[in-house]
Amino acid sequence: MSPLDLFVFGVAPYISLALFIAGVLYKFAGWLRAPDLTGLYSVQVLGYKWGFGDRLGEVLKRIFVLYNLGMSDRLLQVGSFLFHWGIWIALLGHLSMIVPPENFGMPKEVHKAIALYVGGAAGIAAFIGLVLLLVRRLVRPDVRKLSFLDDWFALVLLLAIVGLGNVQTLVLHPNYMETVSPWLQNVLLGNPVAGVEKMAEADVVTKVHAALAMLFIAYVPFGKMVHPFSFLAMPTLWSAPTRLYGYILTKLRG
Repeated sequence: MSPLDLFVFGVAPYISLALFIAGVLYKFAGWLRAPDLTGLYSVQVLGYKWGFGDRLGEVLKRIFVLYNLGMSDRLLQVGSFLFHWGIWIALLGHLSMIVPPENFGMPKEVHKAIALYVGGAAGIAAFIGLVLLLVRRLVRPDVRKLSFLDDWFALVLLLAIVGLGNVQTLVLHPNYMETVSPWLQNVLLGNPVAGVEKMAEADVVTKVHAALAMLFIAYVPFGKMVHPFSFLAMPTLWSAPTRLYGYILTKLRG
């Protein structure tokens, strides 16, 4: 176990989590103080739907189907759909390294097969989605003009994380349950040294993948990637729906 391993896998996880939690809470407090906040989840809500359940359903459709993106940008819709669903499924798979399904009676061979085929398909979908989003940002002058360092950094970082994850799942087939799994469990239980000893045995690709993932977690509150947490603060849920008239956003009154 080298000093670098000790810092990256024994200290950095706590720094990353602290920045993530504090940053998201700070952002959320700011959203709550902005009564006219608008965004992906709040504009163009149908005026005849007034109930909380209807508004919640509209928001959830936008989150899980992303149909409203296709109204103006088909490439954005397809890329976002593939990326988001691929990442959600991949993240669910990562939870198995914290709570192994073998603890609930799932045979190890079944777990490996699900990780390979379902996880592999999810990783490929997420990677294709990211490539489409990158191509869109490169080839469309209007999008490129509105792209900032934050956008490029997030795309490149996610491409690296997902790409390395696909290499692990589809090519290298490392034994996560003897390296990454005990590392995560020990870090969460407050025993990082024991976790680092296990993670030190992992291959380089696994280590880089984990390190980049921690960097991304720490970065989330400081860029646009924090958007998944914003829907709970959107006035779409808690106040009258809004309708877009030309370029002026107005509130509907009952």
